[in-house]
Amino acid sequence: MMFQQSTFGKLLMPFFALFTVVNIVFIVWAEKWDAMQLNHIVIIFGNALLFLLTMLSLWLLLKAISHKNPNVLFRSVLLSTFIKIIIVGTGALLYITYIPKENRSRLTVIAVMVLYLVYTMIEVKTILGMNKKNSTNVKS
Repeated sequence: MMFQQSTFGKLLMPFFALFTVVNIVFIVWAEKWDAMQLNHIVIIFGNALLFLLTMLSLWLLLKAISHKNPNVLFRSVLLSTFIKIIIVGTGALLYITYIPKENRSRLTVIAVMVLYLVYTMIEVKTILGMNKKNSTNVKS
């Protein structure tokens, strides 16, 4: 089963909605977030990074789900998870290393990690739904 570009676009809609809502919330109420020791610029950058990583991961998983060999899907899940963890971890280390201590915020790092979990939960739900549809089509 080949996936069309429109299918990929439909699958991206929940991720795009999350990306947009998070950016709007952190842009509109920037002063409030900064007063709460949450660096809104870092969170917006982290949100953009997570959105791009999720797009890459979703593309890899959609490509793998069409293969008849289930090991391809398993390897793609491991690869996409590894890529995301390495890049997000590197970003956190860069933030901790290069931002002066008085400007650093643990809450900001925690907020980006929560965003990571939300993106991952939506991604898993999306892929499980696609896998269920794909296995139903194969059995028919």
